[in-house]
Amino acid sequence: MKKWLMLLIAILAIGATLVVGVVHPRLASGNKDVSSQPVLVMAGIDSLTNGPLHAATKSRYLDDFIPRLKKRFGDGGPGYIPFDSRYFSQDGGRLWYSRHLKEINDLPPAAPPALYSLDMKGLYTYHGVRDRAIIRLNDSWKHGKLFYLIHPDGGSFQVGYRGGPFKQVVTDGPRDLGVVPLPEHRGNRALVIRRINGKVILFGGYFYNDRGVIVSRIGQGGDQLAWFAGLNHTMQEKWLAALKPDLFLFNGGMNDRRFLSASEYKTALTRYLDPFRRSGCRIVVIIPNAIFGDNRPLQAYSGVLKNYAKDYDTGLVSNRKALGATFQIAQKRGYMADHIHPNAAGSRLISRHMYRYLMSHEEYRSLLADNKWD
Repeated sequence: MKKWLMLLIAILAIGATLVVGVVHPRLASGNKDVSSQPVLVMAGIDSLTNGPLHAATKSRYLDDFIPRLKKRFGDGGPGYIPFDSRYFSQDGGRLWYSRHLKEINDLPPAAPPALYSLDMKGLYTYHGVRDRAIIRLNDSWKHGKLFYLIHPDGGSFQVGYRGGPFKQVVTDGPRDLGVVPLPEHRGNRALVIRRINGKVILFGGYFYNDRGVIVSRIGQGGDQLAWFAGLNHTMQEKWLAALKPDLFLFNGGMNDRRFLSASEYKTALTRYLDPFRRSGCRIVVIIPNAIFGDNRPLQAYSGVLKNYAKDYDTGLVSNRKALGATFQIAQKRGYMADHIHPNAAGSRLISRHMYRYLMSHEEYRSLLADNKWD
């Protein structure tokens, strides 16, 4: 009798061990706090994602795509927000800063501190004197992280919410990506960075809720893939380790077509996307719509993107399939705002085209639903 009882206990113990040993993919990747981590989708890098900066029609597919995703999978929050006035002018909210602070966006792409940023945006000062910045977002969020540059001879700042306690941060040290966890956010209190003294570089913040999906856009109209490929590789790996994006919707090259051959485009594409692949982030590369004029460079780039998707087993979406194989077809259908950019109707069609693609592939559909796991 005792032997049967001991055998039964052993079987139950083995079964319990097997159940405990089932590790969710996010736990396996080192992210143990699954309940407070929404799915992060990044999208970039030029005006075909972010909308043109100066054109009369500033439509972009994300304006339809983001609400569509969040309606199905939940609102994960604003996501990564660079401290950049152009970004805030497009997405709303408020960014204010005092006179010694300048914008990284106004620097050459290859110049420090742009070289160490996620997407060449942020604020910097080399001679801060009790300067400050105030950030107020339109969307609700619960958790936050502030990103800054640790560097030799760095200065200091304090960060907190208006009316609350502040944390002192010293940025001096060997060059690295600094991350400050923020206290839980309630109501609509503004984020305040004050007493900025000395040499300080502030990149942006990651703002999120417990569950849902986030879509963070990176880059802006006019950006070139070559610029992103030239960012500091080591720092890019640190960015991805800190943000842990789950999916990257990449559309880039429209602004490189006059400067990069297909071979050079392939080199830039591989260099930029390699850190994403190695981090475990899934990638969907996007073939852009046809334009008025010479499409030969873009057609050559399309071949590079197709081969990249095949070689590295990434997703592949063609906006030409959505709008039309040629510019003339897309224009006749009423989808073009100018010689390059889709109008509002074209942007909505691209949004639905991307949404249907993701929902029709189990790997992406299950990834986006992953935020509902308990």
